[in-house]
Amino acid sequence: MKKHLLPVLLIAATAILWLVFYQQLPTQIPIHWNLNGVADGYATKFNAMLMNIGMMIILYVLLIFSPKLDPKRKNYQKFSRSYSMITIAILFFLFLINALVIFTGIGYDIPIGKIVPFIVGFLFIVLGNYMHSVKPNYFVGIRTPWTLSNDTIWKKTHRFGSRIFILAGFLFIISPFLPDSLVRIFMFPVIFLIIILPIVYSYWVYRRMDME
Repeated sequence: MKKHLLPVLLIAATAILWLVFYQQLPTQIPIHWNLNGVADGYATKFNAMLMNIGMMIILYVLLIFSPKLDPKRKNYQKFSRSYSMITIAILFFLFLINALVIFTGIGYDIPIGKIVPFIVGFLFIVLGNYMHSVKPNYFVGIRTPWTLSNDTIWKKTHRFGSRIFILAGFLFIISPFLPDSLVRIFMFPVIFLIIILPIVYSYWVYRRMDME
């Protein structure tokens, strides 16, 4: 039960935050911002509250039950601490995003375009620090046909992916210091790094092993 304490507290803290400030929020509040930090998506405060709290609850339930459904469920015991830290990091990230939505909604002039990249960057650095210890499974990590077919490919890919995530995290953190005109140009290569490179690398390792 101890491993559930912090995640449950984060979800409860998010719900309390919404309830405390709910009456101060206008009927419509911003819930999405573009890369320049300009609000481009709105919702009623009730729907925003349900959506954000519900997302955290559903995500946590999925993270709890995924190991029980995974054919490789025994491997979760080998990286249980990393799995817990990844879960906490994601929920803490969502808690911070909820706080930004609420305080922006009640009128605080928060530089979303400057703060969110910091939060995203630190999330990727944390994920990168624990990714290398994730063992083969079907729900968490870089799951490609090649990593799932071979434990060595999984291990090498996640070591590589760990470095990519940490690098991407630092790139996110420095992005607010760039001119607004360069942010969009800068962010797409970073997203490419995160999504594409680990997949390509896993295939490269597979081909290299296949030729040996």
